[in-house]
Amino acid sequence: MADEQPWLEPELTLTELAHRLRTHPALLSKVINAGCGQNFNDFVNTYRVQEARRKLADPRFGHYSLVGVALESGFNSKSTFNRVFKKLLDQAPSEVMRPKS
Repeated sequence: MADEQPWLEPELTLTELAHRLRTHPALLSKVINAGCGQNFNDFVNTYRVQEARRKLADPRFGHYSLVGVALESGFNSKSTFNRVFKKLLDQAPSEVMRPKS
């Protein structure tokens, strides 16, 4: 995950990731559930939220809107980004967005 960063692809599916890893989707799902205590979507979205937090804290992304950060982090919609961010961090993305200079 760290090297190839597949979570940056909004259309990533369990089947696609399993194919890349040369394994069966059911086995990959079982490994993620047992090893991480998460389903596939939460597993991938955890990486996406971490990426979004990194970008929100980085001055090089200061000109990005929240939607821009969401899209650049692998989310395919603002509503999904806001819902997942709030679920995982108990904060809205706008609450952690760096202040404009």
